[in-house]
Order: sequence, then structure tokens, then C-alpha cells
Amino acid sequence: MKLFTLFFAIIMFVYSCNDDDTKKVIIDKTQLEETLVVMNKKYIDVENTQIDDFLHRRHWTGFKKTKSGLRYNIYKEGIGKTPEPGSIIGIEYSIIDIKGNKIYSSVTLGNKVFQVDKNEEPSGLNEAVKLMKVGAKAKLIVPSYLAYGLLGDENKIGQKVTLIYDIYLVEMK
Repeated sequence: MKLFTLFFAIIMFVYSCNDDDTKKVIIDKTQLEETLVVMNKKYIDVENTQIDDFLHRRHWTGFKKTKSGLRYNIYKEGIGKTPEPGSIIGIEYSIIDIKGNKIYSSVTLGNKVFQVDKNEEPSGLNEAVKLMKVGAKAKLIVPSYLAYGLLGDENKIGQKVTLIYDIYLVEMK
């Protein structure tokens, strides 16, 4: 009898939670997408302003800006050809965030070797190395959307972090 009473109580509870007067929310996907696009554009504008302020405060000059939003300054020219998609390159590097926190460096991790545009490196880094020649040195300011984006690298790079690279293109195979 106790089992029947418990079973009956559970059924009554479940049915009492089912309210037919509950209104379903209908989400207009087009409106949602438009809202997300507007929000992303605003975030990009804010991040670009932060980068411009960073450059101004530190009196860093000579930076160029690509259409994607990458800022770069090749402060030592290299020689030879520039890497193309598929080229295997090696770089010495250091990475800090826009607040000045050291993140990664080839001094502790060794040089980074990767295939341009065919790897898991940030798109901003791939874009930058294609502007350089072997022997070139450059500073890069990579907005979060060209770096590790909304999630970070799940290690030392947090969410929506603007990165500053100092790279030296050591070799190209």
C-alpha cells in the first residue's frame, strides 16, 4: 500500500507541474543572428579601441593594420621569399597579453615549427608570418578574434584575450 501511495504521489506531482497555460517562447533565428552580429561588431570596436589606446600609451609607432584587424610592425627585414600557405616555418617567439602578463616563450618551450595555414595556430599568427621573410623580426598585436577567441587556449590564455607576439622567422622549409 505504501508503494502505491508513493507512486500515486509522484504521478500527481508530475502532472501538477504540467501547466497547459504555459506559453512557448518562439525565437526568431534571423533576429537572433542579427543581434549576435551587432554584439560582435560592438565587441570588436571596443577591442580595437583598447589596442589603439595600448599603442598610444606605450608610444609604439610604425604599426600597420590589416583588413582583418591584425597590427604588425616588422622592425627587422628578412631576406628571400615570404612563406605561403603550406610552407613549414620555424619561429622564435614570446607572447604576452595586452596587460603585460608573460604567457609563452620559445626560451622555455623551444622554437615553434608549423605549417602555415594548415595548423592550429591562431589565424593572426598565420596572417603575420606571410608578411615576413626569413630573418625578419616583428611585433604583432593579435585581437582575440584572430587569436584564441571566446574560449582561450584552455591553459594560460584566457577568454577574449588580445595577444602581443614578438617573433623572429628563423627558417622556412
